[in-house]
Amino acid sequence: MSQENQEITKHSDAQDNAERQRQHVKRKQETHSRLQCWISNRHAERLHELGQHLEDSQASLIEQAIDLLYRHELVPARLPETESAELIDEQA
Repeated sequence: MSQENQEITKHSDAQDNAERQRQHVKRKQETHSRLQCWISNRHAERLHELGQHLEDSQASLIEQAIDLLYRHELVPARLPETESAELIDEQA
């Protein structure tokens, strides 16, 4: 093989190696991006679920508070004195 052919082969091999490295880096970046996207989506789903649970819990607490206010303030005012005392004792 002549000197010129060896130089061309070396140059071609170097280009092939560089191209393989670029492709490898590109695949790693794509994999990393897909992983980040999956993690972000997973966290977004989980945060959404937690947000709904929190909203449900808050709604439940608000409903309980309204019920308690109704029982403590409105119901005893309408009941005779002995019945309201019994109601308060039952709740305690």
